Amino acid sequence: MSNARIPATDWLLAETVRLHEERHGRLRDDETANVLARETSGGLAARLARRAAALPCASAVRADLVRMRRLLRHLSLLVVLLAIAAGALAALSSAQAREVDVLLAAASMLFLPGLMLLVWLAMMLLTRPGHAAPGLSSGLVGLGLRRLGPRLLSGPLAAETVSAGAGLLLTGPGRWLLGTLTHAFWAAYGLAALATLALLFSIAQYDLSWGTTLLSDDTVVELIQALGWLPASLGLVEPLSPEWILAGREGAESGVMRAEWARFLLVLVAVYGIFPRLVLMLACAGFATLGLQRVRLDTARPGYLRLAGALMAEGEVRIRGKRPGVGDSPSRKRPDEVAGPPLLVAVELERKDWPVPLPGVAWHALGRADTRSQRNRLLAAAESLEIAPPAVLAQCSALRTPDEGTGRFLSALADAAGTVLVIWLDEGDQWRERGGDLGEREADWRSLAERVGADLVVVDADTPEAGALAELYRALGEQP
Repeated sequence: MSNARIPATDWLLAETVRLHEERHGRLRDDETANVLARETSGGLAARLARRAAALPCASAVRADLVRMRRLLRHLSLLVVLLAIAAGALAALSSAQAREVDVLLAAASMLFLPGLMLLVWLAMMLLTRPGHAAPGLSSGLVGLGLRRLGPRLLSGPLAAETVSAGAGLLLTGPGRWLLGTLTHAFWAAYGLAALATLALLFSIAQYDLSWGTTLLSDDTVVELIQALGWLPASLGLVEPLSPEWILAGREGAESGVMRAEWARFLLVLVAVYGIFPRLVLMLACAGFATLGLQRVRLDTARPGYLRLAGALMAEGEVRIRGKRPGVGDSPSRKRPDEVAGPPLLVAVELERKDWPVPLPGVAWHALGRADTRSQRNRLLAAAESLEIAPPAVLAQCSALRTPDEGTGRFLSALADAAGTVLVIWLDEGDQWRERGGDLGEREADWRSLAERVGADLVVVDADTPEAGALAELYRALGEQP
């Protein structure tokens, strides 16, 4: 397996090129970039990055990436300024009157940040980061990003550059980067609230108290003691006695008591509102910095799979496991961890309109396998996959007599991909129209399938029958 991790800038450049080529076709000077990429050491991800960097549009995309980073810095500054304004307003609203309810003021400034912290933790624990932006290149989100790109950037691939940037935020390092910004917002919010309260308490006299309508005094005392346990453990306040808490039930009359309750409120904001966010912000920033140096490129995407064969030299084709001999009958199992749809290859088909869609079947069309060089490229593409596909689907022609060379290639292709092999026998109607015995030809292909450890399914792509399609679904491990 190749290491599919590359620096974030190279990742963004490769993704920008992929998104553009999947929508508009190959870029100019594509073959020149392919030659340079093949001369690059490393796996498929490094060669895809080198190819993207060698295309004529690369300099314009890099300039757009610099502009996009500048825009993100300005946006981050605006977010922090908004957080400061929100924190100051929250503190002012809590101290509008000269009498401040400590519990109500603490709740108004800490409840929303605490709730958002729990939401962030749940999202990080329960959701899995994506490796790219599968849903950002189509649909309403993709349309919005494509319209936004040319308004923000000036390069020829501005729309795809913005989409690639949004896709980066879906990766692991991107989520840490978003976490950094999120925690910076709430840390600034808490600092602004703390500074505003400290200023108000310093220049004006406020009477602080607590009260309750439904709860008993003992319950509130236990609640305040629970809130004060962590600050007391950190040495920021003295341990809270029930007598001291009950003395604030109707308000602290002496100046010393008012100052102690004011400090207690400030400490609550600092300990529960600011300190966790600062720690998490620094941790997220560290993980994001490390992660952006090596971002995983999802080489299983169709745009990359189509390039894999062209970027891997023939001498670099390596097959996982041994290639079966003529008399061997390998036994393969579908891996526990698979990614994406099956791989589809065409073996000596006469039809020109390939691939032909089948109802209810999705696949990655890897390419044709008619010549030796094409077969070597397909082997290299299958070997470059980070995670095995559900199956290798080989579309073969009933117009051709099965031979051992084809069998060895198909078996090697399945071994390279690390998954099961399904032979799809097509063009049977054409063979019958030419006067051939389809039953005999099917028997020949079934014998080859048994020797190479494959399932054989007979489906005519032009007139597929429901029963044959159901058999194909089962062979691919899909539900009809």
